[in-house]
Amino acid sequence: MKKPLKNMNPTDVLGKVIAISHSNLETEARINSILNIIAQDMSFDEVLVYTLDSDKLLTCRFMNSRSKLFHLLNQYRSRVGEGVVGSVAQKRMSQHYTYRDVPPRFGCLFYPDLNGFIKKLRTFSFLPLSDDSYLYGVLFIGSAGTDRLTDADKILLSIFTREIGGILRSHQLVVSSKKRISELATLSELGRVLSSNSEPRTILGNISFIITKALNAGFTTIRLGHAFIKLDSQRYTCGEIDTTTEKEIARLEEEVKRSGKTASSREFLQDQLQEAVAAFYTAPIASKDRFLGTLTVGGPRSVAGLAVEESSRYLVETIANYISSGIENSLLNMKLKDLVDELGKAQQRLVEQETFRSLGEMTASIAHEIKNPLVIIGGFTKRLAKKARLDQTENRYVEIILKEVGRLESILDEILNYVRENPMLLRGCNINDFLDELLYLFASDIAWEKIEISRDFDRDVPLVPCDDQQMKQVLINILVNAYDAMHGAGKISIRTEQKQVGSHPFVTISITDTGGGVDPKIIDNVFNPFFTTKERGTGLGLAISNKIVMNHGGHIEVNNVTGKGAQFIVYLPQKNSIIQEEIV
Repeated sequence: MKKPLKNMNPTDVLGKVIAISHSNLETEARINSILNIIAQDMSFDEVLVYTLDSDKLLTCRFMNSRSKLFHLLNQYRSRVGEGVVGSVAQKRMSQHYTYRDVPPRFGCLFYPDLNGFIKKLRTFSFLPLSDDSYLYGVLFIGSAGTDRLTDADKILLSIFTREIGGILRSHQLVVSSKKRISELATLSELGRVLSSNSEPRTILGNISFIITKALNAGFTTIRLGHAFIKLDSQRYTCGEIDTTTEKEIARLEEEVKRSGKTASSREFLQDQLQEAVAAFYTAPIASKDRFLGTLTVGGPRSVAGLAVEESSRYLVETIANYISSGIENSLLNMKLKDLVDELGKAQQRLVEQETFRSLGEMTASIAHEIKNPLVIIGGFTKRLAKKARLDQTENRYVEIILKEVGRLESILDEILNYVRENPMLLRGCNINDFLDELLYLFASDIAWEKIEISRDFDRDVPLVPCDDQQMKQVLINILVNAYDAMHGAGKISIRTEQKQVGSHPFVTISITDTGGGVDPKIIDNVFNPFFTTKERGTGLGLAISNKIVMNHGGHIEVNNVTGKGAQFIVYLPQKNSIIQEEIV
């Protein structure tokens, strides 16, 4: 029988192994090279290394180049205490066998489909890769050319296990250091984003991107569970999530919200869904015992990385805890910014109203001074026309004078209406019923018989606090303008719906005509007093309408509908501070 150590110099072999062990090669290259040296110089057929992974399972991970068993053994993973490999890992004591005393538990290592390979080997050795504190794995050696190992062989192999164990220990330290550095860099980058002045939607989107990139995850999704302010979306995701996974993420998020603890898909999902759904962890985002939302990080099971490591729970929890206070501060800052902007606008409105009041008093005084002479001129003109004998031309002049005097009086009346502060009598109005009544009046007018009116009303709109008489004036002005733009023939579409602007709920009334639209050059001036495109218009109709709507706490938006006409959208707040103080 062949003697494995016949031509071997132990000192030379040990020197080679130590040289490789302390080289700058990558971990895998160093271990595989050492295994090749052991196999070649000591005449072994199989030299394999099982590593103890973070999930406490043993995986056949390294081999000599001529190994026939590796590609079959690395498909199976052993538990500590299971079979010969698991037993050696548990007791940290070497075990050596020959083909004559193969133990029954050998099947835990060489599974049934590998039984044919056992007969080719005559000696089997299992040595723990460990130091005084840690176990790193198990070294397996098989030989078809010798019946047993000598004591010298065993001593030399135990030295080799120390070297391989040292390599694995160094590798773990490097990986741990890199992971910690990456962790700190990620937290630093998250801190920079959270302390920025960006909008919450931008911050949340950036957080999802940073976590996905830093942890090499398949996806990251943040779901807000507490609406500090109204955002476009309550979920922010980076990466691709299929429909099946979306449903399971939603289920796990509800479970985490209920329990307040981090959970994994492996713990929560049914066994039959494990393979179909990507593995993920979900952690609660909470601050001061207040639930803010959830953070879910994961990826496909086939990808080695965060999503399939036990340490992922700790990482996801750490990141969720870190960003929780930052997210709350960002959302509160946005809320504060909205309130400050609103306060600034309120102050601006007060200044404008005070300026407008002074200007209005002056304008009203001037209008009265002008109106009195006009009344006199009109009155005396009528008297002279009755007493004097005028020819046809002179009568025509008198008619023109009276007509123009009347027009001037009408203009002065509109000016007085514009500058006068009319008190509002607010009550809850059903906008849909209000519009139906108003449109019935227009439809009864023969002049509107060529106007087609379509309605698209949201029947669930709430009551809106408004002065119905003043609001009637607003809608009449807009509808009459639409009628004039279409020259008495066309289509008017009216729609009501609920909209959210920032954190404020509004009911909107959209009026769209087919009159060709507003010249883009002048669209910004349509609400300015005395601005008009009509030959005999005063330019106060829309200005008065805009003023009334603003006094209600709303605003009017005007748009051009391509190829159709103009669209006026009246925004009326669902709540009004005059009736009810809004709770922030």
